Amino acid sequence: MDIAVKTNVEKLTDRFSSIPRIEETGPKKGFNGEAMARLALRSRLIYAVACLIGITPVVLKLLGVNVSAQLVAMGFGFLVPGGGFIACGGVLTIAFGLFTAFYLWKKKGMWYQDIYGTVAGILGFWLLGILGGLLCHPRLSNGIWGILVTPGITPFWGWILAVVTACFLWGRYEYRVRQTYKHIAQARKIRIETFDEAIGELQAVMDSYDKSGDEERELDDDQLKLARYLLNASVRELGDFSGFDHFKRPVLTDNRYQFPSVGYALMIMQAKYTPNFRGYLTKAQRFIIDAITDPRTCGYWRKTSLIGYWENNPDPIKKANIMLSGWMMPVMTGYGAQSGDRRYEEEGALKFRPFADNLEKSYDYSLRGAVECLYKQYHSKMYPYMLIPCEPHVAFPICNSYGILGMLIYDRDHGTHYCEDIFDDLYKYLSDNFVEAEGSFALRRQYIYGLRFMPESQIGYDPMADVQNYLMYAPIFPGLAKRNYALVRKHALEVKDGITYIKGRKWEDIFDMSTMKKNPSLVMSNLEMVAAEYGDTEILEGLRNAEKLFLERSKDPTYFKFKDVPLVVMANFAIGRFLRQGDWKDIILRGPAETAFTGPVLTDCHFPGVLVAKAMSHGTDLDLVLVNGEDAGPQNITIEQLVPGEDYMIEGSDTRFKAGEDGKAVVTVVLDGRTPVHIVRTAS
Repeated sequence: MDIAVKTNVEKLTDRFSSIPRIEETGPKKGFNGEAMARLALRSRLIYAVACLIGITPVVLKLLGVNVSAQLVAMGFGFLVPGGGFIACGGVLTIAFGLFTAFYLWKKKGMWYQDIYGTVAGILGFWLLGILGGLLCHPRLSNGIWGILVTPGITPFWGWILAVVTACFLWGRYEYRVRQTYKHIAQARKIRIETFDEAIGELQAVMDSYDKSGDEERELDDDQLKLARYLLNASVRELGDFSGFDHFKRPVLTDNRYQFPSVGYALMIMQAKYTPNFRGYLTKAQRFIIDAITDPRTCGYWRKTSLIGYWENNPDPIKKANIMLSGWMMPVMTGYGAQSGDRRYEEEGALKFRPFADNLEKSYDYSLRGAVECLYKQYHSKMYPYMLIPCEPHVAFPICNSYGILGMLIYDRDHGTHYCEDIFDDLYKYLSDNFVEAEGSFALRRQYIYGLRFMPESQIGYDPMADVQNYLMYAPIFPGLAKRNYALVRKHALEVKDGITYIKGRKWEDIFDMSTMKKNPSLVMSNLEMVAAEYGDTEILEGLRNAEKLFLERSKDPTYFKFKDVPLVVMANFAIGRFLRQGDWKDIILRGPAETAFTGPVLTDCHFPGVLVAKAMSHGTDLDLVLVNGEDAGPQNITIEQLVPGEDYMIEGSDTRFKAGEDGKAVVTVVLDGRTPVHIVRTAS
């Protein structure tokens, strides 16, 4: 491909390459974007009305109006979940009311909201607390019941405790939110003051990057061992998930994340190291695509959609669910764009099977149809801040980035303009509502309440929460992504004695969302991917040194694997080692060289007997570097797209062969360690 000719998507994203200042993105006023502020105001008004309704019975009671004790107690249930029980004033009712407020609602209800994005988890326990006021009945005020359930007199202490509980819950919530705002405001001030310095430092790092060897490369020993580890999990018969992780409480280790993550790593490996290799590499990629459509991966949406949207919509990509339809997209669009295999372009080729008990029932799409599902949702602005939700009503910029990346690949590969139609609006909504006041990407946003910290577990300011976005948005909105990495590099990272640290934090204390334990591997791997893309050698080498101190490498000499680190994170480490400066942007926006399709290709060899460290063509040749993954000795390899009937040789050896009339040849090579195999046409 002529490097002077820009693709359609390069021209599109070039419009967003200038680096915006802090003041040019994020909320125009305060800490919430306009759309989000409107939703938050609505939520607060609803609660204010609920409080007015709730205190009306007790006010009337105190004014001498004959209001039943039950109605008064139920009123307190509008102030706080469990308030109706607490207001009854009995030992058991108070205990259960507090249990409802602090456990069922605050913990379980919030968790329900977090996982399913539904009001049911929160409002359900709130309604339970209101109905608890019905226990404040004279018939339950006699004897032991008067002590346990409700006394026979007006239970002022229950009323007071209900108010105190409401004030404590909401007061503590508001206090923590205000403290977070304070941290954001402080960070904003510092980042504005040091903005030019931060950008200049990153630019100097990028300009000093050594590009020698980037044009033609081969997998080194560690890269090859990482590739082998990923391929061992995915070079399997369809449906065999035994090489992947199966955690009891999956978060980022869920199938919908780990399959695409391995797919991204293999995609990068193929694009930059083995563009002229098909064989077991494309088999692994097809395995991943099929695995994404498997009920064990996409079947969760039946329940999630029903609870979150109150819709019986088992189709996992028709609406929302960007955590599947987005994450899968670069793998699916990238497969055909890099291999030339167009099987998924056919109508109904992608068969999503959400029913484990009925595998014949599927929701069928072509690749274009899957892309259009995303396009329609973005284009019609179905959601308050435009980005498509993951869990119902909860949108993450990172999940949306994968969907957009896949659409960019499709547009580049097919000459379509799906991204061009939405990019101006997308940038506006993203930069207004999903960028914090201090410039970083927001982790997520809630579409029901507009409250930025719902559930409460999201309260807090973490400048590292958006790190992965610096890589994923680099091809999409390059100026914004570069700015944010420059800022976090300046203010959140430091290198001491050759080791990269996060300022103010210890690696061993970092919580890992992939394993739900303390482990630095996820954050470390995310930083490595980003540093590699920007050519930040100092930070990257410091992170590799941190690996040696804080992670334990597996003793299996055939693989590169860290102990107690899940596959999804090892895929990140592979990406960080495969990438060099600008690779991710190039893969998404430019794609493979023409010789990946016109030159000879390696189409078959045994795995793991033959490990492919390099497979490139310069036109009519095939430049391979092969490594024996088992015992040294002869191995058969199949080459296709040769000139039919022409004579070929392996340079530097006595091996000669003739291509068949189908342009195909099976050649025997002897492998003993890293073995160059350069196939060229013989002189006429």
